[in-house]
Amino acid sequence: MRGGVMQWQPGDPGKCGAKSQGMTRRAVFRLASRLAATGLLMHGKGGQRFEAFAGELRSPQDPRHPTPFEQLHLPMLKVPSFTNSGSHVPIVVEMAHPMEPDHYITSLNVLNPSDPIPSKGILHLTPGSGQAYLGMQARMHSGSSSVVAVAECNQHGRWVAQRSVTVSEDAGGCATATDEEISELVQPRFRPPVIRIPKLVRGQRITPGEVIRVQLKLLHPNRTGLAWRDGAFYQAVENPLYLKNLQVFYGDRLVSRYEMTPALSDNPLIALKLRVVEEGSVRMVITNSHDQQFQARHEIKWS
Repeated sequence: MRGGVMQWQPGDPGKCGAKSQGMTRRAVFRLASRLAATGLLMHGKGGQRFEAFAGELRSPQDPRHPTPFEQLHLPMLKVPSFTNSGSHVPIVVEMAHPMEPDHYITSLNVLNPSDPIPSKGILHLTPGSGQAYLGMQARMHSGSSSVVAVAECNQHGRWVAQRSVTVSEDAGGCATATDEEISELVQPRFRPPVIRIPKLVRGQRITPGEVIRVQLKLLHPNRTGLAWRDGAFYQAVENPLYLKNLQVFYGDRLVSRYEMTPALSDNPLIALKLRVVEEGSVRMVITNSHDQQFQARHEIKWS
C-alpha cells in the first residue's frame, strides 16, 4: 500500500547497550519490557504477563564472572561497535553448548528492539546442526542501539546477550523504498544460490563426525518497503520482496531452518554449522516473500 499505513518513530535506545555480553537482572527486565511491547516474546494463546517475559530471559547472576554453566548457555554475539553502513551490519552468534539429542539449543533469535523491523530472523536448530551458529548481515537504523541474541535451550530456557552498535547519522539501512519500487517499475535481479564450504575451498579434507561451516551465497534483494519522511518510517510498498525462509537438508533430514525477515541485507552471505556423519548431499531450499523458490546442493565426500 502506498501511504502511511504504518508509522514508526525511532525512540531513545536508552542505556540498554552493554560492553560485555552479560546483563544485570535490571537490564534483562528492562529489555524484556521492550520485547514484550513489540510482541517479540508473545507465544501461546492469550499472551502472558510482562513479569513472565522477564522471568523467561536468563543471564549470569554476576555478568563480570559468569559460572561455567552460565558461559555454556550464554550466546556469544559479535557485531561492530560502529559502522558507516546501516544496510549491511555483520552479525555472528555462536555457542559452545552441546548439541546432543537430550540437550541442545533449539533456536537463536536475533533482533534490535529499536529498529522499525526489530527481528533479524530466528534460526531453528536440531542436534544435527552440530553447533548453534549463525552468521549474516542485517539492516539497522542510524544512531546507537543494541543488538540482542536470545538462545533457547531445550532444558534450561532462554538466555540473552546483547551488544551496542552505532550506525553513523544518515547511514541507516531500514528505508529501502525507491520511487521506481513504489511505482513498480524496478525489476529485481537474481542469481542462483551457491553453497560454499570454506574448508573445502582451502583444499582441506572433511572427516566423519566433524562440525563444518557452510555458507550460502546468493544475489537476491531484501527490501523492507519502508520510506522515511518527516522523521518517521511509513510503509510505502505493500508487498516488498525479501528472503523469507531457508531450509537446510543433510541427505533427507531437515537439520535447520532460518525464518528470515525484510531486515536482512541485500545479497546476504548466510553461514551455518553442520555435523557431517556420512557422505551425502547438503541441500538448501530458499523461499522468498513472493513464494518463489531456489535451491542449491553440495556433495560431501571423505576424499
